[in-house]
This record gives sequence, structure tokens and C-alpha cells, in this order.
Amino acid sequence: MTTRTSAGVTRREQLTAIAAALFARDGYHNVTVGDIAAAAGLSGPAIYRHFPGKQAILAEVVRSGFDEMARAVAAGLAQTSDPAQRLRTTYRDLAAFVIRRPEFGVMWRREYRHLAPEDAAELAKRMGEASQAAVVELRRLRPELEPGDAELMSWAALSVLGSISDHRVRLPRAAFEELLAGIAMGVASAEFDAAAMDNRPQRIDSADRRERILAAAARLFWDRGYHAVTLEEIGAAAGIAGPSIYSHFAGKTDLLRTITERIGERLRLTSDEPPAAEPEPAHSPSAATDRLTAESALAALTTRYVTTVLTSRDLVAAYFTEGHNLPDRDRAETRRFQRAYAAHWAALLAAARPEQSPEEVRIRVLAAFAVVNDTARTRRLADRPGLAGRLRALMLAVLLTPASGTGDVNHG
Repeated sequence: MTTRTSAGVTRREQLTAIAAALFARDGYHNVTVGDIAAAAGLSGPAIYRHFPGKQAILAEVVRSGFDEMARAVAAGLAQTSDPAQRLRTTYRDLAAFVIRRPEFGVMWRREYRHLAPEDAAELAKRMGEASQAAVVELRRLRPELEPGDAELMSWAALSVLGSISDHRVRLPRAAFEELLAGIAMGVASAEFDAAAMDNRPQRIDSADRRERILAAAARLFWDRGYHAVTLEEIGAAAGIAGPSIYSHFAGKTDLLRTITERIGERLRLTSDEPPAAEPEPAHSPSAATDRLTAESALAALTTRYVTTVLTSRDLVAAYFTEGHNLPDRDRAETRRFQRAYAAHWAALLAAARPEQSPEEVRIRVLAAFAVVNDTARTRRLADRPGLAGRLRALMLAVLLTPASGTGDVNHG
């Protein structure tokens, strides 16, 4: 018999929702079956009447998310055949889904590595199908796009929608859906030029043992997760004995802290110019000049950000996927830096687009970061020729393209 709670959902659904919230907040490895049971008001053994273990709960969290997402998009697409409207409907329905289920983005982007192999294969296929469906809708609208560019643009739009998993800035539901769908449509309107930018990973000085250790740790943390990696494995990847790491780092926590500090230092260097001053009123004779100056500063900043992320992508991936495993004090310091760094971008965007609300400015800035960070963590995308210039164009589309949806994206 299926147990139902007082709200009418099954106990399995309740446990799935509780687990999703805990995994998103604390990380998969930091949550026990007992934690999930306690949050549901059950004993630990009672969980096993519904799931064989924690991995199965994680798989159900992701699987149920895909099911809900697919139903929402299919229902929306059944109502229209116009290519522009179909694409906007797809993005609006996906936006509605991630607003309802913001933890889904965290599960897929951060915790998928902890799935059992058979679940990982099934759910990777589901993700591929969902992504391909979005590519199909984009190419209905822009058939002139090269397949690789259509895929990159589609992934960028999905990153915009998933970015709300990374922050707590919110708008009223309907307005939030429309804004996210509008930004995603702005991504769909981006034009790529032939500008070349360096997107090669930085070379590690093989003579610098400390740097080799740090690079090996970052790569392994990204591939398998902080908790699944041992110092012996890091040492082997760096070409040294595991215990020799202690000559350079106090342990795994110190390695993760150093990775976080290193990325913080590199990102700080991208914002070495002071933020733009408070924008003058729109009627001021110099307001147009101020807007152009702020746009120019944003363009320069996107160039530096993209280059920094793509030339440090192992460190960046570890920074964004494993930072929740830092001690509380280090996590708090990381959050302070991230807020200050985003505020610098927000000040420039507010000067460039004074008509935008502070909430919209922050949502756009954090979405622009997500486009680059997610791509850097997607290996089949990260080594494409010309990627850096394309990401710069996509960041600027996220930041500067109006979200009204009235722009002409049908270039075919």
C-alpha cells in the first residue's frame, strides 16, 4: 500500500522533496539517511521501506525533476506552432519549473557525480534529450546556425534558467518567469563574430610541486567530488607520494581552501577598475555618455572574466562544485567575496541600464556568470575553437539585451 501524507502526496514524494532540499543546502555527502528521516519525522529504518539507500533517493530527486520538466514543456508546446513563440514558451515553462524546483539545478550541476552508474547513464540520456529538444526549437527559429553554435547557445539559455539555483534574488512569480524567458530569448538572439580570444588552460609549471598538487586536486575534486578523493590519489596524479603533500598543504581542506583563494585572487584581478559612479538621471545631458561608458567597461570586464575562467577551468570547477565543503568560516569569507564581486558588475550594469530594477540587475549578472561557469565545466563544450569570443557575446546578451521579447531573433 502506498503511504500518503496529510497533504495528499505519497511518502516517497515527501521524502524526495525533503532530500532535495537537504542535498541542495548541505551537499550530498554531508546529508545522511538519518537526516532525511528526521526531517520527515520518521525513524532511519523507515526510509528503507521506500528507497534502498541514499543514492536511490538522489536518483529519484533528479528523475522526478526531469519528469515534471518534460510534462510542463510538452504541454506548452502543444499550444503553438510559431517558431518564436514555441521557443519563448519552452523557456517560460522551464523558468516556471526552476522557480518551483530551484534545487533541481543544484542536483544536476553539482551532485550528479554521486549517482550510481546505471542511474547516471539513464539521467544523462534524459538531460541530453531535454537539451536536444531545446536545440531543435532554437534551430526552427534560426536555421542558419551551425549545429555547434546552436548547442552552445541552447546550453547558455538553460544556464540562465538554472542560475537561480545559485542565489536567492526573487521577483513575483509571473514577472520572474517572463524575465528569465526574456533573457533566454536574448541569448537566442546573440550574434557570434570571428574575434579570437585565448581559451586554453594555463600550463602548470612541472617544476613547481605545489602547483602540480593544486592542479591535480582541483581536477580530481571536479571529476569525483571532494569526499571521494584521497590524498594518496592526489599525490599519484601529481607524481608524488601522498604523504609528501603535507610538505605543502595541511590536508584536503587546506587544498580546497587554497583553490578557493586562488580563484578569488584571479577574479579580483578582473575587476581592477573602480565601479562606475551612481548613474545620473535619464534626462541628464551626460546620461547617454555614462551609459556608453558603462557598457564599454562591462564589455572589457566580460573579456577578462571569460579568459580567467577558461584558462583556470579545473580550479573554477572545483571552486563552484565543492565550495560548500569548506569550513563555515571559509564559506562565509567566500560568500562575502562573491557578493562584493557581483556588486561591482551590478554597479556597471545599473549605470548602463538605469531603467532596470536592482533585482533584475543582480539576476542578470548572476545569470551571465552561470553561462560561462557552466560551459567551463562541460568538457565537450570547453575546448571548442573560438569559444571565448562566443561566451563573451553570450554574456553581453544576458546583461544588455532587453527582456521584452520584442527583439527580432529570426535571422533565417
